[in-house]
This record gives sequence, C-alpha cells and structure tokens, in this order.
Amino acid sequence: MSELRETFVKPEAALDAANTLGAAGARLAYAWQGLAARIETLNGDEPWGDDEPGKEFNKHYLGGEGQPAAQVLKVAGGVVPVVELMGPTVKGAVEGTVDVDDMVRTLFGGEDK
Repeated sequence: MSELRETFVKPEAALDAANTLGAAGARLAYAWQGLAARIETLNGDEPWGDDEPGKEFNKHYLGGEGQPAAQVLKVAGGVVPVVELMGPTVKGAVEGTVDVDDMVRTLFGGEDK
C-alpha cells in the first residue's frame, strides 16, 4: 500500500486523456467563436425592432455591461479559453512528471531507490 504522499500516474492513459481534453477544448473554442459572432450579428440587426418598445427591450437585453446578452458573451468568452488550455496544460504536467521520474532514475540509479 502506498503512503498518502505518493502519486502514481499511468503516463499513456493520462496523455491520451489530455489529448482528448485538448481536442474537446479546441472544438469548443471553434464552435464558440462562430456562435459568438452569430449572436453579435443577429443582435446588431436590431431583431426586436427600432420602434420605442424594441429600443427599450434592446437597452435592457443588449445594452452593455451587466445586461443578459452581454453577460453571456463576456462570461463564455472568459471560460472558453480556459477550457481550451486545459488539455495542453495537463499534457505538459504529465510529460513534466515523467521527465522528472526519468531524471531521478538516471541520477540515483534505478526505480528501487
């Protein structure tokens, strides 16, 4: 049984998972880019009308910081890049862990030391 401070990594499985996560993040970023552009285009065409009720609705729906449409675009625009970087970040961490293990093995003479 391992001590609480020991961590075991299956490098191949972890790298496969990191690559899968990276691909999903890239697909999400690509899809979000198209969706955000579409949302901005549709809203830019004053879909609610240019009469007084339409302008009032636009003001409270689109009208800038804190309004629902702007908030969705802002929040998703901040989350999507983070998700996009998760796979490459995990991959780098796994590769770094394997590199350190290899270096320790080389410097200190084997797996049992």
